[in-house]
Amino acid sequence: MHKAIADIPEERLLNAPYLHCEDNLTVQTIVGVYEWERKAERPLILSLQLVSAQPLYLTRTLIEKQLMIWLSPCRYRLLETLAEYLTLRMFAKWNCSKIVLEIEKPGALGDLARVGIRITRHIDRSQND
Repeated sequence: MHKAIADIPEERLLNAPYLHCEDNLTVQTIVGVYEWERKAERPLILSLQLVSAQPLYLTRTLIEKQLMIWLSPCRYRLLETLAEYLTLRMFAKWNCSKIVLEIEKPGALGDLARVGIRITRHIDRSQND
């Protein structure tokens, strides 16, 4: 049975996290170990979840534009390294406390399998420096 909002303590409502999700963001970049992978930009499919204490006011278009800015100089070999880089940039740019990032590399193994990773990262924003 679901509780009505009136039954939830006010302090819990005030600290409830906000969740912003975007699925299937397509971006172009160079990532790969093999020389043939590093000759031209190829698509990556990203999905992300951003958890924050307050609304982030992000749009899909804004996120895609920011991702392209961050990815334009990148030449990573591993998806894992790229994912770590992107989560660090997201934490610095957007006031979120948790990020779940999925990156898929279509066609990396032809039609044999889907290649991708999923990472979850947290940052403690409750401390005042």
